[in-house]
Amino acid sequence: MKTGQFGPCGLYCGACGAEDCHGCRSGLIDDHVKTCEFRHCAKDKSLEACCFCADYPCPRLADFMNDKWPHHWSMSPNLQFIQEHGIQVWLERQALEWSCTACGAPTHWYQKNCTCGEGLRAWELPA
Repeated sequence: MKTGQFGPCGLYCGACGAEDCHGCRSGLIDDHVKTCEFRHCAKDKSLEACCFCADYPCPRLADFMNDKWPHHWSMSPNLQFIQEHGIQVWLERQALEWSCTACGAPTHWYQKNCTCGEGLRAWELPA
């Protein structure tokens, strides 16, 4: 299980699917996360999430939220929810959203089928 369940950018690490990373706020992160500008910026500003920054949304984050990757499109609504309800409530909802309805196993953004065989609603990988 991922121990650092969310990134300051509004991504839910629990649905990432990367096995060599336990989430952006954990001690085990992959090379992409190590160089993430949003992670470093939030840490430098002592912010738990980008939505609590006076510059939110900065141009770079806005571009990232609207690029070709469907899981990035969830960042803006996620950050809005976090502003209104807090991170803990959002994490609880994300854990439910990214679980198989048949067996309860964690699922991932682009996963089409659960290990139990249940079909999942998943985003399509961009071309």
